Amino acid sequence: MLAKLAKREALAGLAMVAVGLGFFTASFGIDVREQGGIAPRVFPMAGALLIAMLGTVQAGLGIARAGPVPEDRMAAEAGGQGHARDAWHIAGLLALSAAYVIGINFVGYLVSTAAAAPIALYLFGVRSIPGLAAAAVLCPAIYHLIFFVGLGVFPPYGLWFDLLDVIQGH
Repeated sequence: MLAKLAKREALAGLAMVAVGLGFFTASFGIDVREQGGIAPRVFPMAGALLIAMLGTVQAGLGIARAGPVPEDRMAAEAGGQGHARDAWHIAGLLALSAAYVIGINFVGYLVSTAAAAPIALYLFGVRSIPGLAAAAVLCPAIYHLIFFVGLGVFPPYGLWFDLLDVIQGH
């Protein structure tokens, strides 16, 4: 069982590294004109590098814990289904990450976060309908208050539609 968890941890860490480096590369497309003294690239770049660094640590710990385990023993521990299920969860999280970034470009931060938060929680095992519904409302609201109101970071607006325009009466 421990070997299965360690291998999953290593795979998730590698996925985090890939997502972090992908987001870091994508952040170079953000306009560098300063707004309020902070370039809008700073937070996405820092966040992306932090994701990649944490993924590196997680992958390293997973690899160190896994050690050599015979594949037939791992399959027996997982019931033959564990690796496939883990791969689907990781692939789902990667697809959600890409869809989230694309969604922000088209429908803005609030709508994209409201859609992505419950899906991410569902992938991590949350099955409470009220909890998932609360995440769809609370996550965008709390993140908006922290980053855009508290820190004064410029919010990414959507090309097609942005709920922030509606809220602000534009």
